[in-house]
Amino acid sequence: MPFYDIYSDDVRCGRGAVKSGAGIKTAEVFAGDEVGFVVGRSAMETCQPLEPHVIYHNGPGQAYLSRSTTVHVRDYEGEGDWFKISYLGATNDTWWLTRGQTGMNFTIPATTPPGQYLLRVEHLYVRYPLGTTQFYIACAQVDVFRPPGRGVTVAKTPDPEYMARFPGAYQLSDEGINVPEYMYDWPNSRLMEYKPPGPPMWTR
Repeated sequence: MPFYDIYSDDVRCGRGAVKSGAGIKTAEVFAGDEVGFVVGRSAMETCQPLEPHVIYHNGPGQAYLSRSTTVHVRDYEGEGDWFKISYLGATNDTWWLTRGQTGMNFTIPATTPPGQYLLRVEHLYVRYPLGTTQFYIACAQVDVFRPPGRGVTVAKTPDPEYMARFPGAYQLSDEGINVPEYMYDWPNSRLMEYKPPGPPMWTR
């Protein structure tokens, strides 16, 4: 269901994520691998017949990583630093890359240091009236390993300019959150002018 309160701790991983995190598995992934999330349904929407489950709101997608500050990522609540690893914006001035897709895929940067992380994905239904942009957020627990047999890749830690914290990374007045009417009204226009909220993307 839509989430609006970007000043709440729940903006990290979504409603109830902290309570459920300790009970889910941690995925093992290699730095440089492509991973992704698929669209699901909330408990309140299970009776609706819309198939297949797709992204039908207009807006971008983004993905972040946050290295666990605890021994086990299942105990980490995401209060540390996050860095952006993917941005899925507009394909042209009238169409969002995410629209009609069943999920979002992105690549774990090849130089990501090994360790346990929260992997955060968000989709923004960007809207014009202040405070009405909708956020769809989820996290996964991942253990990032160095890929075997792919040559030598030097792990790097993102510089401070790429780091942000949730809440705090976004403001309701950010131009990527409170968009102009022409980016919200259908048909959308001038989408290539859109500037996503948050820190710059780290791709090294």
